[in-house]
Amino acid sequence: MKLPAISIVVCVLFILHAACSVESRRSFRSWEYTSIFAFGDSFADVGNTPGKSHGPVSRAWYYPYGESVTTGRAKATGRFSDDKVQSDFLAKTILGLHEAPPAYNRVGFHLYLNGVTFATGGAGVFQVPAANVTTIGQQVDSFERLLKKGTISRSRLRYSVFLVAVSGNDYEPAISNEMLAAKVTDEIVAIVNRLRKLGAKKILVNNMHPLGCAPRRARYGNTGNYTGCDQHGNAIASVHNNLLEQKLANTNDTVLVLDINTAFTKIINGSYGSDQFTNRLRPCCEATDPKGYCGRGDNAGVLEFNFKLDMDHVNSYFYWDEMNPTNAGWKAVMKQLERTIKDFLSTDH
Repeated sequence: MKLPAISIVVCVLFILHAACSVESRRSFRSWEYTSIFAFGDSFADVGNTPGKSHGPVSRAWYYPYGESVTTGRAKATGRFSDDKVQSDFLAKTILGLHEAPPAYNRVGFHLYLNGVTFATGGAGVFQVPAANVTTIGQQVDSFERLLKKGTISRSRLRYSVFLVAVSGNDYEPAISNEMLAAKVTDEIVAIVNRLRKLGAKKILVNNMHPLGCAPRRARYGNTGNYTGCDQHGNAIASVHNNLLEQKLANTNDTVLVLDINTAFTKIINGSYGSDQFTNRLRPCCEATDPKGYCGRGDNAGVLEFNFKLDMDHVNSYFYWDEMNPTNAGWKAVMKQLERTIKDFLSTDH
């Protein structure tokens, strides 16, 4: 039976449309995205923390942080890692930018050709007393000021990727509960909606990594000595992630919730990178004092270090310190998320 000519044309157009749709979902054109604007904490910080005092927040400017850097510059770069952090891999490996966006507090007048990082180690959506750094909402305030001044052109936002990296500084072990998770996720959603109103078209939002598996909790977890995760911490992360998914359910066109929880978990349970990561809970840089931290020295600051370090095998560790992954760890996490991110960025914006 011969089909009418109009039916043939409709069929052809349908097939072409379907083919184009598939191609659109599969094709990623990195040149469309010229910059990144990052907000959050140590997962994305590239040097916003103060560097004058040798304390918990400033330690990323001191030995042994940055020990894997081989660029010839001063090793410690203000990153909470032996080298790169999440925002670096998003910029250079996934988007193909020349370099990660610079730290807001480390540059004066700048064209921000690759965007800018406002993320600061120790930050939370609420003020974290122990850190005394900007909240993530205050980081957005700084971004808005640059927009109003014209330092950042609103026309560029269409070609920018926004990253909101919250790693759980609001969740201290003593106060982690479902009520707090509801408040934290409300604030994250408010931050995301504010960025959307300011013109952001593509926003990546981390969900919560398995808090109970972070070395600072796993060290004293259910069995202690890094032999298992703290189940209460993981339960809070699960509540956080369920609430975040629900509250961002209607923003799929502009917001992608990055499932770093699953990416972390696969490495920790050995289903991803098992040949590489033989140390999945114990950190490469471990404080010898239970109240100490990686990078802490004695009162003189240089004569004696109160931590153990295994730089000879750093690539076999998933965690660098009590919370943050190593360079190798972040590489493995972002490799798992790369396809999802590229698919999201390939859709119309």
